[in-house]
Amino acid sequence: MDSALCVHRMDGRSDEDLAALAAHGEAQSFAILAERYRVKAMRVAYGIVHDRTDTEDAVQNAFIRIYRNLGKGRRFNSWLYRIVVNESIRLLRARRETSEEVEPAVSLDVDRIMLVRKCLASLPETYRTVLALRGLEELDYTEIAEILGLPVGTVRSRLHEARRLFAKCWEELMSDEK
Repeated sequence: MDSALCVHRMDGRSDEDLAALAAHGEAQSFAILAERYRVKAMRVAYGIVHDRTDTEDAVQNAFIRIYRNLGKGRRFNSWLYRIVVNESIRLLRARRETSEEVEPAVSLDVDRIMLVRKCLASLPETYRTVLALRGLEELDYTEIAEILGLPVGTVRSRLHEARRLFAKCWEELMSDEK
């Protein structure tokens, strides 16, 4: 059977079906899953670590962990996000432990994207993670709660606090800009 035709037929399958096939050695199935979620995984990881190299490492490590643990009957997308979040946090902590943290000075000519990144980076990881999942991935509270293993109320309160801290940082940076 033509490889492209095989991929096309498999592409319409559910994540869980593809994961089950991949767990039984069907490499094309895992390749489809990885392609479906690569960009989303990168966005989530980058929202946490704010470093392109660490983002790529976190996503690669997450996909390796996922591949090794396929076929355990989990809801694939929530499981993937949880692993990406955990790998991103692990890399972020490792980076903090091995390097001196020096905050770059904000200059008057920094564009708004850099200011947004600075505010996101200033948030504690628990708040940054919730904000990344909600703001970047547009996941609902229930999905975020499932991914992080938290009650929905905790997700709501962390998101509220993350937005408050972000707004405070933003106001401070905007007043410095004037």
